[in-house]
Amino acid sequence: METEETEAEAVQLIYDMYASGKGYKAIVNHINKLGYKSKKGNAFSVAQLRTILTNPVYIGKVRYDARRNWNEKRRSNINPEPIIADGIHQAIIEEEQWNQVQFLISQKSGKPSRIYDGEYPLTGVLKCPECGAGMVISRVCNKKVDGSKRKLTYYACGNWKNKGTAVCHSNMIRVEKANSVVYQRMEEILNDDKVFNEVYSRVNREHNILKKNACMEQTLQEKERQKLENRMSRNHEAYEDGLITKEEFLTRKNQLEQQMEQVRERTNESRLILLEEERREIPKEAVRAILQNFSLALSGDIDHTIRKRLLHLLIKEITVDRDRNIDSIKIKLSDDLIRFLQNNGGTPPDGEPSVFMFREFGMKSLELELVI
Repeated sequence: METEETEAEAVQLIYDMYASGKGYKAIVNHINKLGYKSKKGNAFSVAQLRTILTNPVYIGKVRYDARRNWNEKRRSNINPEPIIADGIHQAIIEEEQWNQVQFLISQKSGKPSRIYDGEYPLTGVLKCPECGAGMVISRVCNKKVDGSKRKLTYYACGNWKNKGTAVCHSNMIRVEKANSVVYQRMEEILNDDKVFNEVYSRVNREHNILKKNACMEQTLQEKERQKLENRMSRNHEAYEDGLITKEEFLTRKNQLEQQMEQVRERTNESRLILLEEERREIPKEAVRAILQNFSLALSGDIDHTIRKRLLHLLIKEITVDRDRNIDSIKIKLSDDLIRFLQNNGGTPPDGEPSVFMFREFGMKSLELELVI
């Protein structure tokens, strides 16, 4: 019961503040600082506020047919005209205040200026140094000495932007600074010999382990084969010396031959594994070509959206230190990245091995952490 009363208090406070002219960000900051939590026990976000302020359940109503197709979980399938009927639960918000809030929302429903994500490729992979949340775009308007204004664009903590200072701080870093540093460091990383050797070792690690196990198996079976040959020889000598009967000799001989056949089968299996893994091993030339190809794609004059997608396929995570400088980059190579390059003209210069040899060799996902 106490939880329901606390929830009702939070909802009432949200409606009161919005009706008084407060914006989403100010409301989120205030209620989170007061310690209110959502039904799931988390801090409130801007998105949750929008849902609360437009949900008729708080005035004692129920809403049916909110989605046009329940099989689709996308915003595009939200029904703009759902069925609203009287419920049997008690209202939290007065209908007069509800109507006031809906009017204010309708007056602010104009679409905001669009932020073109392709121009800000590090959103999502750039992580907040304080809470670890993905960084998003935030714009600040500064006033110059001559009175004119200029807009600056930053990467800022997603938790701070959506849930306020009660959850985290802005930890902003200029977009131009972050982009420039990451592009430069990625080019250096992808052309570094130490990185090349590490990547080459990682992509062939599984093949090398299987080859090592196959060689060990061959050694074991060779020792077993020699033991069986000695036992066969002793069995034959025992028969010739009259120490065992013919029936005993034949019985032991059949048993030893069956064991020898099993040894041959296991030896052949390990030999086939060894040959297969040597065939599937990715050549150094192919690894070198693909790393150089990434570098060319990142530094070249390509579409913003394509560069962002390439970076997100290549980079797992970028961390920022407390001084708001790029701290570390975790890169990954995967089949998805190879396919992306194949579909976007990622062919290396003539005479170099195709980077798509990786697919032929059955390359699996690789993650390599590089601290810079």
